[in-house]
Amino acid sequence: MSTQSKSQQKKSSSDDGAMNFAEFLGKIAWIVVLIEGFIFIFWGIYYLYWASVATQVAEQYGAYSYVAADIASLTLYGVMYIIGGILGIIFAVAFVKPRFSNKWADKDYDYLLNDVVKIGSARIPLFLIIGIILEIFMSWWGGLIIIVPLLILIFAGPKEYKWTEK
Repeated sequence: MSTQSKSQQKKSSSDDGAMNFAEFLGKIAWIVVLIEGFIFIFWGIYYLYWASVATQVAEQYGAYSYVAADIASLTLYGVMYIIGGILGIIFAVAFVKPRFSNKWADKDYDYLLNDVVKIGSARIPLFLIIGIILEIFMSWWGGLIIIVPLLILIFAGPKEYKWTEK
């Protein structure tokens, strides 16, 4: 018979479920960012295609001067999506897989919790910053796949995270 109370057993089993979920997300994070990179490239090509169609139609009907700014914005979106997609693919393979997903697969929580940026005495996890950057620049689910497992590890993980250095 266990010496833990029922509430402690319930908490530890829910923590195990949360950690299993975090491990799953952490392991596949690089694949999600990689797929998102390919989707961005697709969207970039899509925008460039429609910008070229709009240019041809506008020139045929003599309305190019009226829609030139719209066509320029479509072209800019297309180019930026392609650049973002290429950078996302490179980032997923060169950075997220070896320094995040592989560490989750190995259950190397010490590395994940101690890979930090120090600002004064504050310790901010590097991948929390990276997840926020991906959230802003690549789309919500590219950053989310990194932020969620890291927050689960920080707040419900097997080791306590220290936000400050003494």
